[in-house]
Amino acid sequence: MENVLALLSVAAPLALIYGLYVMAQISQRFGAVTKRPPYYRWFYVSMALMLLPVVMRLLAPGMGDDGVIYDDSIDAFLVTIPLVLSLALALGTAWRYWDWLIHSQEEAGGPAARTPQRRR
Repeated sequence: MENVLALLSVAAPLALIYGLYVMAQISQRFGAVTKRPPYYRWFYVSMALMLLPVVMRLLAPGMGDDGVIYDDSIDAFLVTIPLVLSLALALGTAWRYWDWLIHSQEEAGGPAARTPQRRR
């Protein structure tokens, strides 16, 4: 049963890797059209950082202690620290690459820039 749970625990990081891949592909195409610097490559670095938690979760059943890696040990850091760094890097990259969506609404007088006026 522990082996099945270890395999299922890999689903979330793999889904995050796939989501980062989609973001990288969309950002690459967007950057090619708008002639932006290739910041999308940081998504691939983030995906590589995400692979360490996947490997650690797959190796967990063979590590003993019933496959538990979230105890007070270095194994927990090998899973959580790369995961947090990967998500922080992806968030920073997405903010850097896609912040024009927020600013274009403000400059164009979109819903974020308009304030409702009262009629008297």
